[in-house]
Amino acid sequence: MNQPDEQWTRVLERAVGVLDFRITSPAHGPAVMAAEAGPTARGLPAMIQAAAQAAIEVDHWVVAGQGDVAIDRAAILARKDLAAAKAQEPPGSGPSPFSTGYSAIYRLSLAQLLWAAIADNPVRRLQALATPRPTAVAD
Repeated sequence: MNQPDEQWTRVLERAVGVLDFRITSPAHGPAVMAAEAGPTARGLPAMIQAAAQAAIEVDHWVVAGQGDVAIDRAAILARKDLAAAKAQEPPGSGPSPFSTGYSAIYRLSLAQLLWAAIADNPVRRLQALATPRPTAVAD
């Protein structure tokens, strides 16, 4: 994998930096962590907003363990560690030092996976990943 130039490094770092990771508690089963673009994303340049949306798509790949690029075990474990730390935080509290640390590690992994997914043609691939895909609607 080739390394991103300075511009793409900054775009991807800012994109994963605006993501919020939230824990949801479904009616049945364990808590689930979801990535979403935080409120600060709205005021950022369009390229960074698109990269944040693409990072959310790559986060889905990490959850599934597969995607357009090979998902390494380190990224999967970093996400699991972050989810476990976030699940231990009391409702309404700020982030714990553990979730802050795990978040930094996972964001780095996410940026690396995102670069791997867009490296061959960054602008085109980023736009394709950021475009919402239609979901199947049950009758």
